[in-house]
Amino acid sequence: MKPRRAVILCFYGDPTPRQQNLFRLFREIGCEPAYVTWDRSCGRPPSGRSREEDLAVIRLAAPTESARLLFVLPEYWRKLGSALRRVIQEDSQAPIIVATHFCHLPLARRFPRATWLYDAAEYYAYDLSRYFGWLANLIQPLFVYLEGRGMRRMGAVLAVDSRAGWFERQISRYNRSVRVIPNVPALADDPPTEWVQRAATRYGDRRVICYVGGIMERKGLQAALRTVEIIRKDIPNILLLLIGAYRGGHDALAGIVRDGQLSEHVSIIDQRPYREMLAEISRAEVGLALHQRDALYEKVGAMNGRKIFTYMQAGLAVVAPQFGDLGRVVREVNCGILVNTDSTDDIVAAICKLLSDRPLQIHLKSNGRRAFEQFYNWEVVARDLKPWLRERTQPSPST
Repeated sequence: MKPRRAVILCFYGDPTPRQQNLFRLFREIGCEPAYVTWDRSCGRPPSGRSREEDLAVIRLAAPTESARLLFVLPEYWRKLGSALRRVIQEDSQAPIIVATHFCHLPLARRFPRATWLYDAAEYYAYDLSRYFGWLANLIQPLFVYLEGRGMRRMGAVLAVDSRAGWFERQISRYNRSVRVIPNVPALADDPPTEWVQRAATRYGDRRVICYVGGIMERKGLQAALRTVEIIRKDIPNILLLLIGAYRGGHDALAGIVRDGQLSEHVSIIDQRPYREMLAEISRAEVGLALHQRDALYEKVGAMNGRKIFTYMQAGLAVVAPQFGDLGRVVREVNCGILVNTDSTDDIVAAICKLLSDRPLQIHLKSNGRRAFEQFYNWEVVARDLKPWLRERTQPSPST
């Protein structure tokens, strides 16, 4: 019998590392996984990756991180619905469809024959409401309600960790089959040695620190820039790598760096495939997770600190927030220093300590990498998740 198809819906042009891990897992349990991606640039894949694993590509221009996306959603749903209809008509077995975004949930009622899963990889109802400005507090309860209604139609829900389990409890009001999975990278994504060696030669004698992932003020962009501005006076060969997507685009970010007269000390690298990014930061000494204190980050669970786990995988010493649960793993593993991320002085002191105390830096790096290899990797998560997922994706007798 032909393997059952598992269709992972991606809200952007490239699957995230978490979605790539789910792709591997579906293959391991005997399914035939594929992506349906949304190419918002209407042509070139953002990372230049191969489209071989894409079942379909929705080509539709759309804004990012803006409430204006609402005006594009009806056409997106129409195109996505057509793609899913073709899949269901072509296959004798009803497919598994993995919704990976809040905005995928309304489609489930149109395709009840499929087995639907929801990967709640973000606190979408809370995060999306921020784009509505002063209306955010009014919009948020509506989004929570709509997400809850959508989750009722799911066969099961995967969720990210949250402080004291509040997110899991909220989901369980709508769907009792919920599983929290750590937001960790895969050992399989360690880059080849030659990539690491090639990246290491690019930076010569620079003292490299890095910030990876979504580049935004809420995650400490300005804190990182202020820190470099101060540190360069004592460490003139300091270099900050900013690797990831910035809402305003590369040129806008370059303008911010240029206006701060930091061009010699900041290197901007656009978002790239995960393994390439890992190779690039392998030469760094310190990884920065400078989330600013706000109501949402106060709620984030320790196992949802993807940025921190990435630094541990790369073998870097970590500077992370001391508030909430975000930095708990750093403290428990002893792989970095927790700071008040609202204080530039605290951040500067932590980075300078790590750069000046080589034995301490090596010790923290070793602790982080060892903990990643033993506990905080996708392979450990997948081993426990596999039987749970297999049970919940068995086709019903009617299909």
